Amino acid sequence: MAVGWLNANRVATTVEDAVAPSAIATFTFTLRAPSAPGPYRLPLHPVLEGVQHLEDEGVFVLVVSDLGFHSRWVSQSAYPTLQPGQTSQPLNLVFRNTGSRTWNKGILGEEARLGINMDDAQWAPLAVNWPFSTRVAAQAEQTVPPGATATFTFQVRAPSSPGSYSLHLRPVVDGAWWMEDEGVFLTITVPGVPVGSGNAPTLTTTTVQSGLSFPWDIAFAPDGRMFVTERAGNILVYASAAPGAPQLANNAVSGIRAEGEAGAMGLAIDPGFAANHFVYVCASRTDSGWLNQVLRYREANNVLTLDGFVIRTGIFAGGNHDGCRIRFGPDGKLWITMGEVGNTAFSQNPNALNGKILRMNPDGTVPEDNPILPGAFGRTAAYTMGHRNPQGLAFQPGSGLPFTSEHAHYTDGATGAHSHATVNLLRAGANYSWPLGAGAGFTKPVWQSLDNPYVATSGNTFVSGTQWGAWNGNLFLAALAGSMLLRLEPQADGTFKTAQTLYVGTYGRLRAAAQGPDGSLYVSTDNGAGVDRIIRITPTP
Repeated sequence: MAVGWLNANRVATTVEDAVAPSAIATFTFTLRAPSAPGPYRLPLHPVLEGVQHLEDEGVFVLVVSDLGFHSRWVSQSAYPTLQPGQTSQPLNLVFRNTGSRTWNKGILGEEARLGINMDDAQWAPLAVNWPFSTRVAAQAEQTVPPGATATFTFQVRAPSSPGSYSLHLRPVVDGAWWMEDEGVFLTITVPGVPVGSGNAPTLTTTTVQSGLSFPWDIAFAPDGRMFVTERAGNILVYASAAPGAPQLANNAVSGIRAEGEAGAMGLAIDPGFAANHFVYVCASRTDSGWLNQVLRYREANNVLTLDGFVIRTGIFAGGNHDGCRIRFGPDGKLWITMGEVGNTAFSQNPNALNGKILRMNPDGTVPEDNPILPGAFGRTAAYTMGHRNPQGLAFQPGSGLPFTSEHAHYTDGATGAHSHATVNLLRAGANYSWPLGAGAGFTKPVWQSLDNPYVATSGNTFVSGTQWGAWNGNLFLAALAGSMLLRLEPQADGTFKTAQTLYVGTYGRLRAAAQGPDGSLYVSTDNGAGVDRIIRITPTP
């Protein structure tokens, strides 16, 4: 800081040649500001060299280096409520440049960014395409002169545990200056899992459609229409889920090759259907080979027109173990269960898509936050591996966690007990062991059938709503072998226990399970051409 000082610790001498008692002495000196911005204190008191320090009074000079970067908060997006693991919609914060310097995008020392303190660094694993762990976003505008506003747009992924979380934010020009004028915080709410209360409901069953042939999946449009896939390659559209509602259309999947377990399978309605009218189907088709594909259709007046593919190549079809349930998660991604089509080598091959749970953007691109499986060449649609024939996929209300039900042939490493069916909690990059068996490095199921009873589970769904009483939040599994509906209760340790078996042998084999917009549970049978039904199960508390 010294400029023309007498020496390093002597700032100046008196201007006057002599200073008599009671007279005033003047000391004049110059300072150079440090290179790093901030406040600096320079304590000073007079000294007579070789005699003494005059300790009667001391003073200090406060040097403040201001690079001209200042800001004021203008506005921000509403606080989001997210399910655990869910990615938020883009969030915006707007700040006004109240300093004397222009903010210039892409120039270090001039670009404004939105930063978090190091004590908030625990948010780093929840970042979604942030510039880096403590920088949430950079200014959207190329230049922000004094008086103008800058917009910072970013996304966050909610923590896995329910609660309320605050992210503290303020603008910073890296390499220059934290703008301390004003900071803001973003509060993210993650609700808890619904807990059943009261009595068990009374169930009423109603056949809403009959005369079907192997109906594989059920989905509901926001306007109440019911969509159903038949394995032979049909996508049926009904006016509603009311008993006997008229069929409005039967849309054929072109190129279908329905042999054995293959054909038209999983069905999903886009969350934005009211605006985009997209319907997604997983189907086995002849297209440069026998492939399982995820197709996107656009609906207009109940007619479906092929709009494109979410996945066209890379998934083999076969006469058994095709999967293929598709569901939208609370993260807005399309999740797909895919079997190993009888080739067990696929399940442990990280570069194959069979024997996996897949996760895709609806436009057919791979999400940037998908894991890279151990040994894989790179990031793909694969989210987990080691699956045999997963046919059920459901997201838990409240937590948003994904669960599959599978024909697993799993043997518990601790007890030696065999289970034909399992439920698995999906975790990014996890390996669920097929065909190698339980052991170190593999993820254990959260429910095992223990072959008591012996079942082959297919579709699954959680039910929620007060009409379900004590069963609110329970997981239901449709069973083919065993011909029943299983009710599972979530446990405090994250596992499930078999609470009840329903309709054993009453309706034959059960394939699909979905909660309808009225809160009822809808299941489909899988008994033969022309004899299958869609059944509504209505709870009364």
